[in-house]
Amino acid sequence: MRLVKATVDQLVKEGEAVTIEAICRRSVQIDAEGRGVKKSAVLENEEAHAYYRAHSVSYRATAARKRIGKVAKTSVQAHPLRIDPHRDVDRVRYRYLQMTKPEIVERLLQVEHAYAELAEQQARLQFAWLEKEETVRDDGIPASISTAMKE
Repeated sequence: MRLVKATVDQLVKEGEAVTIEAICRRSVQIDAEGRGVKKSAVLENEEAHAYYRAHSVSYRATAARKRIGKVAKTSVQAHPLRIDPHRDVDRVRYRYLQMTKPEIVERLLQVEHAYAELAEQQARLQFAWLEKEETVRDDGIPASISTAMKE
């Protein structure tokens, strides 16, 4: 960890880009034994990797691009639900497993909203159907014919 910290500090001091490759190259020059640091050592040592991430402009830029991509992907999926009852369930399961938690939460909220709208629509249709049935029962004549006769 000390060699990684010293190398990163040296790169920053000289205004050079802090990359894993630069750390590996420069650490050989700084190391008294001339061995330097290997890429796997930086990646596997949590402290060294955290220090590298904190000083690496390219690492932060890549992380920011990934975050922006995830936000954009989540908002793109705001399309109406079209679910085929005969779809390939394994493929759908795989697609869900590839999603992040926020993407899954967004999808679940969309499905819950669509379900609530359908339940509301079903209730309205049932009440309308019952009203028509009652008018037929009360008049003894179908509602469509009864309305035509009154006009």
